[in-house]
Amino acid sequence: MTSSPSRSATYALYLLMLAYLPSSTAVHHMKRTLPEHVVRATGSTKPLVVTNKCAETIYPAFITQTGEGPPKTGFELKTGDQLNQTVSANWQGRVWGRTNCTFPANGPTACGTGDCNGQVECKVSGLNPVTLAEFTLDGGDGQTYYDISLVDGYNLPMGIIMYSLGNSTLENITPNLTNPSCEGTAGQLANSDFNPYSSGSQTFLGTNSTYPLAFDSKVSESQAERWCPWNLLVSPPSKPGDGVYPYPDDNIQRAAFSPCYSACSKWNKPSDCCVGKYDSPGACSAGEYSHAAKGVCPDAYSYAFDDQTSTFIIPIGAGFEVVFCPGGRSTNILASNSDELNTLQSSGHIPHNSHRVLASARAAAAAGVSEGSAAHPCGVQRHGASMPRAGLAHLDGSALRITRRNVALVHFGAGRVDAPAPPTDAIPLSTRTQLHQELDATSQWIIRGCPFTWRANAAIRPPALPRAVGLTDEQPGSSPPQMAPQPVTVHQLTAGWSFKQTDASDDAWLPVASVPTNVHLDLIANEKIPDPFLGFNELDVEWVGEKPWTYKTTLPDVGSKPDGAAAVLAFDGLDTYATVRLNGEKILESDNMFIPHRVDVTKSLKSGAENTLEIDFKPALVEAKKVKDAHPEHKWVGFNADMARLAVRKAQYHFGWDWGPVLITCGPWKAIRLEVYEAKVADLRIDYKVEDGLKAVTGTITASIEGHAGKTVGFSGQLAGKAVFKASAEVDNNGQAKTEFRVDAPELWFPHGYGAQPLYEITAALSADRVDLHTLQHRVGFRKAELIQQPDEIGKTFYFRINDVDVFCGGSDWIPADSFTPRITAEKYRKWLNMMVDGYQVMIRVWGGGIWEIDEFYDICDELGVLVWQDFMFGCGNYPAFPEIRESIRQEAVANLRRIRHHASIVIYAGNNEDYQVQEQFGLTYDYGDKDPERWLKTDFPARYIYEKILPEAVTAESPHVPYHPGSPWGDGLISSNTTVGDMHQWNVWHGTQEKYQIFDTLGGRFNSEFGMEAFPHIDTIKYYVTDETQLYPQSHMIDFHNKADGHERRIATYLVENFRTVTDLEGFIHLTQLSQAEALMFGYRGWRRQWGQKRFCGGALVWQLNDCWPVTSWAIVDYFLRKKPAYYAMRRVLAPIAVAVKRAHHDWSVVHARPAKTSAWELWVSSSKTSEVKATVELRFISVATGSEIKEAVVKKDVTIVANGTTDLLSGTIDNVREEPHVLAARIWVDGEVVSRDVDWPQPLKYLDFADRGVEVVQDSGSNMRVRAARPTKGLVFEEREGVLVNDSAIDVVPGDEQVLTVRGLGAQDAPLRWRYLGQQ
Repeated sequence: MTSSPSRSATYALYLLMLAYLPSSTAVHHMKRTLPEHVVRATGSTKPLVVTNKCAETIYPAFITQTGEGPPKTGFELKTGDQLNQTVSANWQGRVWGRTNCTFPANGPTACGTGDCNGQVECKVSGLNPVTLAEFTLDGGDGQTYYDISLVDGYNLPMGIIMYSLGNSTLENITPNLTNPSCEGTAGQLANSDFNPYSSGSQTFLGTNSTYPLAFDSKVSESQAERWCPWNLLVSPPSKPGDGVYPYPDDNIQRAAFSPCYSACSKWNKPSDCCVGKYDSPGACSAGEYSHAAKGVCPDAYSYAFDDQTSTFIIPIGAGFEVVFCPGGRSTNILASNSDELNTLQSSGHIPHNSHRVLASARAAAAAGVSEGSAAHPCGVQRHGASMPRAGLAHLDGSALRITRRNVALVHFGAGRVDAPAPPTDAIPLSTRTQLHQELDATSQWIIRGCPFTWRANAAIRPPALPRAVGLTDEQPGSSPPQMAPQPVTVHQLTAGWSFKQTDASDDAWLPVASVPTNVHLDLIANEKIPDPFLGFNELDVEWVGEKPWTYKTTLPDVGSKPDGAAAVLAFDGLDTYATVRLNGEKILESDNMFIPHRVDVTKSLKSGAENTLEIDFKPALVEAKKVKDAHPEHKWVGFNADMARLAVRKAQYHFGWDWGPVLITCGPWKAIRLEVYEAKVADLRIDYKVEDGLKAVTGTITASIEGHAGKTVGFSGQLAGKAVFKASAEVDNNGQAKTEFRVDAPELWFPHGYGAQPLYEITAALSADRVDLHTLQHRVGFRKAELIQQPDEIGKTFYFRINDVDVFCGGSDWIPADSFTPRITAEKYRKWLNMMVDGYQVMIRVWGGGIWEIDEFYDICDELGVLVWQDFMFGCGNYPAFPEIRESIRQEAVANLRRIRHHASIVIYAGNNEDYQVQEQFGLTYDYGDKDPERWLKTDFPARYIYEKILPEAVTAESPHVPYHPGSPWGDGLISSNTTVGDMHQWNVWHGTQEKYQIFDTLGGRFNSEFGMEAFPHIDTIKYYVTDETQLYPQSHMIDFHNKADGHERRIATYLVENFRTVTDLEGFIHLTQLSQAEALMFGYRGWRRQWGQKRFCGGALVWQLNDCWPVTSWAIVDYFLRKKPAYYAMRRVLAPIAVAVKRAHHDWSVVHARPAKTSAWELWVSSSKTSEVKATVELRFISVATGSEIKEAVVKKDVTIVANGTTDLLSGTIDNVREEPHVLAARIWVDGEVVSRDVDWPQPLKYLDFADRGVEVVQDSGSNMRVRAARPTKGLVFEEREGVLVNDSAIDVVPGDEQVLTVRGLGAQDAPLRWRYLGQQ
């Protein structure tokens, strides 16, 4: 999700906001209804009319870039004639006129200007010069963009008329602000005092005297004749004097009508066309032609970066008429109304359109025991501690694991062994068995010739011992008779680190609690900076991200290594610009926080001496700006934060987002290890296929081996401790071992709610000379996952099918759960994901502006049955694609795909978040029909090479069983707001046109991967970050500082004022924002789930967003502290396995001056995700809001059949709003005698209803039940979110005669009852 900048700056026509202008009380502006002769719009089409007022016949032409164009793309249009056609509502294209045409063509061209291969109907753009009308009817942000363009030259005067088509927002935009004209032809220019409204009743370009157009009055007839530079004239007059002409060109008589090339269209120079190193507003400026064109047509587009003074922007929904040779004079709308627009901006009435989008993949440090078997030659590994050297070891209750073949363990000492105690002092260990013992006190042990003395509280160091195998009678200290390969030894480098600012003195070193970490966490721990989450502290710690930092530690002594053994430093993730030195020698430089590194330091380690590891981290933004400055040829545009972020492969949300702070971290953010081995399993790949009929799984397992000592890999698979298959294979010359496998009658993995989540343990054990060297294991859920994209009656489907079962993917978008990811524990991940499962959410989308999540995240999703939509880490920008960064991106993709590809939960990869929307909004080049990747790199949208070549190739090579989708949103190369194909981000509620949330369901597409509504967090969360109690009011500076969304004040206020009675106390205000969010998401999910049952028209919906990365007001449905907002419960109810729904038709009260509808149709339906039919009883009651009485007889349908995995329409009717008092529609459904779902539909807006004296009772039973009842219909009864207390439902609607019993856990008998409030409560 993003916050998109406007395409235009201060002087761009933000017509979207003109709806907020106060209307004149004396006179209403002329309604721009369609003339009778104009084809009217349908739900999916808009009229596009062309009119010829020129003195000669012309041939209009059309080219479609996206959407469905008009039936005729070229035709003859005589003087005074008009042709009306329609285009799709998402159409993007151009209109121009061709002159001096003769058909059929006598040669390659038929027209003097604008010709398209000599054809009447155009399939290609016209030959320059041409005056263009350019339209983007739906820019993906709820806006229409249009302009008159002279960028390709000038051949005809042109005007544009906008038709509102009954759209109330458009009706409120005065026509003198929407209808531009360009008159640059001598002989057609009216006098400077031109007034088409002199009689009071005349009109011109759809305007009249009430709201007259602003015309340019400076251009004279002579100027109109001579504005085109001589060398750009299409047909300059001949020069006297045999071509030697000493006089100014302007003294030569010109033709009355002479088309004009633009400098770019004639010479195609980079400086004229704003390409190459000139591809930025700073590098490309208006030239002679642009200044001349702007002089005669002030509202026209004159060169590539002229959109600030040429682009017209209005809400979507309009139709248009293009008028050739409109007469009169050129308009000067933008400059003439700049003061008015600036006043609107300064007064806060101009919304700033934003996308969401979404960011942020994250990888927190993996703690605990590493891969590997024995920790030293005698096969002993002590869990939970870094590996020591020689001497004594501290035992703190951690397990002593012995993994060894045919090894005898002998107990000598006085200490005791607990649970289980060894039956004898000598314990033979059979092949591949493991013994876990708990030791306390002093004990002496011998392990096949390796004597140990363990003493409590001693220093951590095991002895340096000879490698031994096969000993039987040796005494302690005896030497081995033979040598064998050594198992992998892993030293987790978690402790013993220190850090300082790089340029600080040597006495500035500070301790580091543990690694993984980052500099902010360590500065907080050392009390050098305040908590950035409190108050305004974010501003006080910005300096941290601007400084370089250094971390250092001393490596453990690995002792002598056998010949052929390698010592490798493994860095799972360094954030971000890192230089690593070992003993002062540079061993690694990294500039991508998502790439793991393995560095062979065998020859760099000093034996018997300290080895010092240092990592210098440069400030990421400083370095990114250097990269940006080094590539001026790239167009650095996007949404959110400094665009230099696009140059660095780092979590993009660290630079600030519209829900997150600017906290630019650095440090060892993931684990660091020192590994010693002769051979290890580097990678385990499982490729498989679920056979048709789901009767068997067949596949291939491949183990990739590092080192040369490994000979054989033993493969095995087991489920719940039961062996499923076993095999072995020799390591080949390529360092790989492979085996094929088959599992008959497999237990398949399903998303939760559709089946179980069995996870097979697939193991590869590397051995040599009867020694187990290393073992790697993956847990794999076998499943058949498909993304179904098939043509249908409205476009193309987009939904997921798991094991032949269609799955409606209701769920959430996920951002990193903390600005400082190393402190997110596996326990916290599990709480978040368990909350999703409890809320009936099936899918989570890992957003592309964050991080590749850590292994535990995907493990938990596998265990719980949560489907994962995985974005690649690109968000809201035009990313560069120069060679170095392309290679870095390729390595990042390969490394992370290999790490996560075995997870059953991952069902789709998406190339980016909203980068195609950036392409659209900034007019970057994207020709979907061009399939040459090398050409893509030469355009101003080189990121396409990443999304449509690098990433899909990586997925095909590394994870071919998971579908790839180029971006989110994206659909077959069409505009990203297209509702008929692909996925979409629907932000016309909250952002964009700010539609009523009651119609959310009508705005969606085939898969709604983002949508949302902001709400305040819980009062306790606000009190946590508000450090000044005087700031505890809704509009305080400190509370506003903890809301990063552009224009949030206006947007929240709009939705509250539209729907609720205003309150000003903080807790009441919080309640209203949370109810607004809950209502909005309910309307969306409820309708889209219904569409799922209607031929899979909607395949899923993911709310933006599930979580927060800090305490903040945002779109999250659960705040940073895991406190649920009411929206969580509203979603839970509509996503329940069986959900009844009742809804009256929407009546938009605000566009009819609050006139009530005389009647309202209503419908009742049931949605089910059950895979089989269900018998049920459904009831609908009609209850007075004022009295609580039933105003008419209830409707009850018994023994109805609810269809499986779909929608069952059951009831419909009409409300007589004239004769019937305001009432709710209260629905319930019973299955097997139990109420499984409720829904209550209310008259809208709620602010018109009186909620006084509802007669609410909340009674806590002695057990875990809480009974809720009301005497009159009650809206939004919300319970306190108290730490440690769980309520199974909240934000409920309660009606008389329907007592609801809620379950409460964690509330003790002596605890105070939970607080609660409902809408309108006094």
